[in-house]
Amino acid sequence: MNSNSLDWLCEDFNSPNLAEEIEEDYLGTINDNNSDTSSKSNYNIDCSLLIGNEKTEIESDENVDDFNNDTPEIFPESYTKTSNIEKLIIFCAENFMEQFKVKYPNRRQLVLTPLNECGVQKCVCTTIKPSRLVYCDLIELSSYSQFVAKHITYVKLEDPLALPNKIMSPATILKIQRANCFELAILLVSFLIGCGYNAFIVYGYATEIVCNNDLRNIKIDLPKESIDEQESTSESMEDIIDESYSIEPMIDLCNEYVDFLMTEEKNKIVINDEIKEIEFDISSDPLFGKRVHAWVMVMPLENKNDKYSSEISYFIEPSTGERKEISDENYTGIEVVWNNTNYWVNLQFLEGGCTQYDFTLMNKKFWEPFLPYKHQSLRRGTLSLKHNENESFKNLEMPNSWVAVIEVPMNKYLMLYPNGKKIVPYMNAIKEFYADYIMPDGLVKRTTFYTEPEYLNKIFVQEIYKNRIDKLICTETKYAIEGTETIEYFRPGRDDYLKSNILRTAIKKNPPKLYMFIFTEHKFYGDCNNIETRRLVTFYKLRLDAMADIKINENSFIITYNDRSDLLFWQLCVFHRTTNNDIQNISHKRKPKCVVEKYLRNESKPKDLDIATITFDLESNSIYVQYQYGEGQITQSSRLFKKPTYSSIKNEKFNPQSVIEDIVYPYMEHLKTHEAYIMLQGIIETEKKALINVLKLENNVIKMLETRSRERSEFKLKVNSLDWDRNHWIRKLLQDKKDKEHKDTTKESNASNIRDKIIQYFRQNTKNQFIRYKKLLETKKLELHALKKSLQSNDNEFRDRNLIRCSSLKDELNILTLKLKRYQESRIKRYNNLAMCMNSNPDYKKLQPLELFV
Repeated sequence: MNSNSLDWLCEDFNSPNLAEEIEEDYLGTINDNNSDTSSKSNYNIDCSLLIGNEKTEIESDENVDDFNNDTPEIFPESYTKTSNIEKLIIFCAENFMEQFKVKYPNRRQLVLTPLNECGVQKCVCTTIKPSRLVYCDLIELSSYSQFVAKHITYVKLEDPLALPNKIMSPATILKIQRANCFELAILLVSFLIGCGYNAFIVYGYATEIVCNNDLRNIKIDLPKESIDEQESTSESMEDIIDESYSIEPMIDLCNEYVDFLMTEEKNKIVINDEIKEIEFDISSDPLFGKRVHAWVMVMPLENKNDKYSSEISYFIEPSTGERKEISDENYTGIEVVWNNTNYWVNLQFLEGGCTQYDFTLMNKKFWEPFLPYKHQSLRRGTLSLKHNENESFKNLEMPNSWVAVIEVPMNKYLMLYPNGKKIVPYMNAIKEFYADYIMPDGLVKRTTFYTEPEYLNKIFVQEIYKNRIDKLICTETKYAIEGTETIEYFRPGRDDYLKSNILRTAIKKNPPKLYMFIFTEHKFYGDCNNIETRRLVTFYKLRLDAMADIKINENSFIITYNDRSDLLFWQLCVFHRTTNNDIQNISHKRKPKCVVEKYLRNESKPKDLDIATITFDLESNSIYVQYQYGEGQITQSSRLFKKPTYSSIKNEKFNPQSVIEDIVYPYMEHLKTHEAYIMLQGIIETEKKALINVLKLENNVIKMLETRSRERSEFKLKVNSLDWDRNHWIRKLLQDKKDKEHKDTTKESNASNIRDKIIQYFRQNTKNQFIRYKKLLETKKLELHALKKSLQSNDNEFRDRNLIRCSSLKDELNILTLKLKRYQESRIKRYNNLAMCMNSNPDYKKLQPLELFV
């Protein structure tokens, strides 16, 4: 029923079927329970972070077994069946292997028709599926090589001397993220061929380090900055304060050619040591030259204009993603080379390394092909098809790959590593890799260096961070006998303009002297929550006060400025030594003892009036001023001002002897009494400003340290607003907006239903009340009509009684008639009052106002 329709107000209440209609409408109104009051949203979205599948290595092994034991129905038909062309290729391959075995009985078995994950025999060339992934950062060789090395866990062969019986497809390998050297090489070659590279899979022999992917025999070097810091020199606090008497370093008189010869000699010694180490490792491996391995070879393209063309051939180790040269001694021999078009057996001498090989695959003297290529030519190791119209036969060609589409889901790609984490041990270090947003502090890489075997005696830790809101990108922690030193590096953009931050925690009670490091910019020495900790804070050149760095010692500040308008470039503030160090914290403020300021030469002033150094000695209550050097001077003019005490400022007169002058030039006159007084007042005002600046500086340092302390405990990561999978805030905001819109719509719908019910109830109640009065009127009329007939009776008493009753009924009928008339007249007014009341109600403001009856 439309509540805005006012036709019912003009209806005739005398309709004979009105009572039945009212009963039906009334029952319908009462039983109307179709209103929806639920405020639950139907647009719930899973906002969980893509953290991958947290499974252990044992579970991963079980997954591999599941792939081996599952029914063939879970795989595509190409995995479980063999087409006619594949059957022909397998028949030719078996024939080729039999002939090769007869012709070369001493050679190893060929890996040409292994079983796939479904136990079906397939040609190894058709296992290659040229593909490209859709991610923008996978565009060329190095990116794909690193992706395969990181994304897949390397599993060494069960028997280092035997070929694997099964080789899984690249699509399956990407699902289980575990593979041996052959499967890794096939996966990487599939990507490289898909990108346009002339890539081949190489089956041959390698050293134990490469076959087992064991990097524990490889020693990596510390970062260069850390080594240089260890060789830095130290200087005492007194040397820092009195820099004017420091001795300049000696001039290096060594010839550049002599330096070059010395460097070459050192390099020769290092190379000889490495060669000895390699020879020692070779002699210690009883299976050297026999360990089976598979890797990738990239050969030059015939078309040099291609962007991926190279001049020389080179290897790629798929387990590490690193490029290796052909002369690498870790690869001792090659048995077979193949790609997605053909299969070549090496007929050259297997021992002696790979540098001896001629990689011209078209030369049958060096390479035996599986499929003939009479209408093909190989130049510089690449296939180039040349069709001959006169040829009447067709050579057998390699069929298309049977492998399903190679794809990596977004959640697995973002994990980068299996389960989002990878640990690589070296001889002297352990490297830990993490995917973005896996670690709550944004850690993506950690390298820990040790000095002893079994990873004991930790000496250095480097941690790399990403997506930190505090702009932290790297921390380096060095452990030494005298203490622990931590360096923090930041990206530009911080409010405090920090460059890097070094924290050194001393183990001894008496910490060592302040070190001057060359390659660091912001240093912390000691407890990070102690203002007296020795620090060096370096800022980007963006500060309005032109501050370059602050050296914070146990009891002093040393500030350096750049390009200030007042020519101040160096400032020292010495504080009183505190007695109780246990109660000190970040907010601990110290009392200044001495302030020293140094200025550059101001050419607009005479040299004997241009201040070079001014010392505010608060302990002796004096100010010492040194002026700039004049031409030909070896000493400086100076003045010593003794400030009056606070009690004698008003009681005593100015004492000229409170200003002691040391004038270098004899023609310079001494200050007069009023000049000395005016200069003393100006110096005192300068001291007040310097003390205020020191107080502000200490407050800034305290604020900076409190900020860093809070950031270390409450780190937050920055998420790109377009990253829908990780941006919880944006997703929650959009979800709340949808919920609010849905709630408003539901609320509006509920309000409309409630208002319609009120109008329906008003209409129903109006009609029911009118019918009730009308029925009562009819009843009274019938009763009056019956009483009128009874008046003809002879019984006077009965007739009198009926007359009285008739008179009463007439009065009641008149009253009912008036009520019905007035009811019909007032129903419009009552409806308008109800409509006006509901239109003014705030619950129905969003709805269209009810129409008033005019």
